[in-house]
Amino acid sequence: MGKRLEDANCLTESECLLIDPRADRETLLDHAEMRLDAVKDLMFTLSTMNGQDRDLTSVDLSNLATVSRYLTGDASDLLVAARRLDAEQRAAQRQAVHRAHGTGGGHV
Repeated sequence: MGKRLEDANCLTESECLLIDPRADRETLLDHAEMRLDAVKDLMFTLSTMNGQDRDLTSVDLSNLATVSRYLTGDASDLLVAARRLDAEQRAAQRQAVHRAHGTGGGHV
């Protein structure tokens, strides 16, 4: 049975990152890494902002926190999807080995 876009994962309860079920492990990990790098860069920028001319308002901080939450949640969902894909592939490989060796509990 082929994977279809309609079978995409939505792993979070509130915000939803649509994950293409046809994506391979490397694509999922690459996108998780991109989001984590974006949060890391955002936090670095925030941590280096000091002085009166660069003061942030509470609204700015709230917006930064929201973006960080979304990006971190997306990265987490992508990592979970990559881990599930690995588990599915290992299970399929085990089944293929069992079938190839004829281990299935047949009659003697």
